[in-house]
Amino acid sequence: MDLYDLVIIGGGPAGLTASTYASCFHLKHIVIAATIGGQLLLAPDILNYPGFDHVNGKELTDRMLNQAKLRGGEVVVGSVTKISKNKEPFAQIQGGAQGKQDTNDKESEFFEIETMDGKKYQTKSIILATGTERRKLNIPGEVEYTARGVHYCATCEKLDYEGKICGVVGGANSAVQAASELAQAAANVYIIYRGTQLRGDPIWLDNIGKNPKIEVIYSTIPLEILGDGQKMTGVKFQTTDNKEQITELKMDKIFIEIGGVPGTALVIPLGVKMDAGGYIRVDDRLATNIPGIFAAGDLVSSELSIEQIASSVGLGARAAASVFAFVKQDKAPTLWGGSQIKR
Repeated sequence: MDLYDLVIIGGGPAGLTASTYASCFHLKHIVIAATIGGQLLLAPDILNYPGFDHVNGKELTDRMLNQAKLRGGEVVVGSVTKISKNKEPFAQIQGGAQGKQDTNDKESEFFEIETMDGKKYQTKSIILATGTERRKLNIPGEVEYTARGVHYCATCEKLDYEGKICGVVGGANSAVQAASELAQAAANVYIIYRGTQLRGDPIWLDNIGKNPKIEVIYSTIPLEILGDGQKMTGVKFQTTDNKEQITELKMDKIFIEIGGVPGTALVIPLGVKMDAGGYIRVDDRLATNIPGIFAAGDLVSSELSIEQIASSVGLGARAAASVFAFVKQDKAPTLWGGSQIKR
């Protein structure tokens, strides 16, 4: 069985960028992902990614994937079911001039990764880039009208909501920030929240209170996304204190801002440390507390990730450089224009 320098788990912006950089660093690696693109595929219109005036998530995914493959990355579509640590003698790890280590004939730890189809991969290091799964409402019409009125990122969308009626589901920072942004162009914005008091930062709550375009509907739960078969047209909801009271509200777009679930289940058994929100704690090298395991993208602590494509790309590149330093026991070379320049 081949021993990889690196296995990247996750095929979103962080994972594919890490692969491109790993190829530039001449790291023997592979990308394993259940879905290529991840949450990026949910973005029909992206206006804030550098270098693109307008691009949709599918097109940007294809470009990132093609670039990773062009540079020499191997991409496998599959679901990782288990990661385990093993010890076995393996050939000397090539080191740099400084910090070179001779591990020949010594027991060295490596990781074994198993996929749902029973395949196994052995690697010296891992970059976990499984991102987050946006929480869904799981109500009728949500899947049918996704990208046709139902969205999960107000920041990513093009400004085609000017003069329209928009809704935001949620009551924390992401929801109140989304409402504030939408109100700059929309005719009206409704915040639909099941609680009785918003939980955002004071500066955002103050903005919400002063904006006449924004109305907060408390103690409310969406029941169904309504539509005409082509696009959404409204929302049916009920109040939490009177479940028999069902109301329909005309709406052109609705943004689901109820948080995300980080994809960390694979590394919990290994003892990787998380923060209070369940996101992976990393240092400035994106290394976890387990030597050889790195993390990049939306699943790392909020101090580093802002849950944007550009943020994930940057973290993916940094993680690949950190893996090079870990595997080769030397500082990663500076990459410029596709060449390697050692400084």
